Amino acid sequence: MVSFMGFLWLTLSLTLSLISGFSLMSPAWFRNGDVSFGVFVQCRGPINTPCNQTCIFYKALEEIPDVFSQTAAVILFAGWLLLGFGAVLVLSWTIIPAGLCQRRLCTPARYAQTAAVAVTILGLLVFPFCLGSSFAKQICVSSFIYISGECSLGWGYMMAIITVMLSCFLPIIGRYNLNEIKTKILKSKIARSMV
Repeated sequence: MVSFMGFLWLTLSLTLSLISGFSLMSPAWFRNGDVSFGVFVQCRGPINTPCNQTCIFYKALEEIPDVFSQTAAVILFAGWLLLGFGAVLVLSWTIIPAGLCQRRLCTPARYAQTAAVAVTILGLLVFPFCLGSSFAKQICVSSFIYISGECSLGWGYMMAIITVMLSCFLPIIGRYNLNEIKTKILKSKIARSMV
């Protein structure tokens, strides 16, 4: 039986992994008028009618306009993979017996989630360097590194920031869950030895 903390850890891990992937595929990281761009997508057209927008999905790393965007894309994708891997480990923990959680799944899941947070924060810090590129200056006019010029911050970038902030709690919840499991195992061993 999964405890409340275990269920919370599982639910948050899966949900934050999905939201992180969704925000990575969003074109709304920076926008100016009818043009918006993100890590893997660039869209042009009226924002209030998404059906009339023309979007370009970058299928290869070479298609991404500048080096900083490429670097951020690799780092953010790696962070998303680590977060997803941690979520899969937590999901598999719910299926196997409780005694295996301690060494084989819970600890690696926590480490993967901690690494995902660190890598994603790095990627979120690198992405605004692309504002100094010629590609961003065409859209944002007077932009420079960490200065968006005429562009405004979009919901995709904000969603990525909120997701990584919430992901910081995953290893903490995992540690609490592990302590709860150790306590249950210890109590059952003591009860068996008394009988």
